[in-house]
Amino acid sequence: MLELSSTFRIHRYPAALIDRVMLANGRSVLVRPVLPQDGALHQRFVRELSPVSRYRRFHSAVSELPEATLDYLTQVDYASHLALLAETFDERDGEVQVAEARYVRRTDADEAHVADFALAVADRWQGLGLGRRMLKALVDSARRAGVRRLEGSVLADNEPMCVLLRRNGWKLRIDPDDGRLLVARLELAPVPAPALAPALLPALAPALEAAPC
Repeated sequence: MLELSSTFRIHRYPAALIDRVMLANGRSVLVRPVLPQDGALHQRFVRELSPVSRYRRFHSAVSELPEATLDYLTQVDYASHLALLAETFDERDGEVQVAEARYVRRTDADEAHVADFALAVADRWQGLGLGRRMLKALVDSARRAGVRRLEGSVLADNEPMCVLLRRNGWKLRIDPDDGRLLVARLELAPVPAPALAPALLPALAPALEAAPC
């Protein structure tokens, strides 16, 4: 489970993370960072998950989210807490959320490089590659934000999630404090600094030579 934090500072909305994803059934979904006004959208997503999928997401038998939890999950700062959602549109229901992926950085100074993750896909949209695409988007975003390790607790009987994680390089081990759970971990390599274009090097040479040692 992800920890709740009582304070946060909102950063600029990361519009660069918005993406249109084509799935195995030929339909596309819009993946975007969550917005503060997405509370009702996210609540409906949670309500319409099957009891099994809700339990796998929250590790408890919830049917809907308390207002405080809903605020926490939708009012994020986009830096220490990033949430991505996938949505589709139809004539009958309008905007419909079909997946969620998020990470929350730990607050202890010695674990500031570690973030906890969560992932859920609506039952009707499972098995189409959406979970894999959401996971990749989350991992890429975490790496760019300076996260060096992602961790999370997964129910040991959640076979689809275990398969997805292992196929994408995650390491899973039994939680020593709770045999029902597996601890999932992925080490993230730093994003390499961009190299200077060769054409720029001659122009920069005088400035580099004049720079103090």
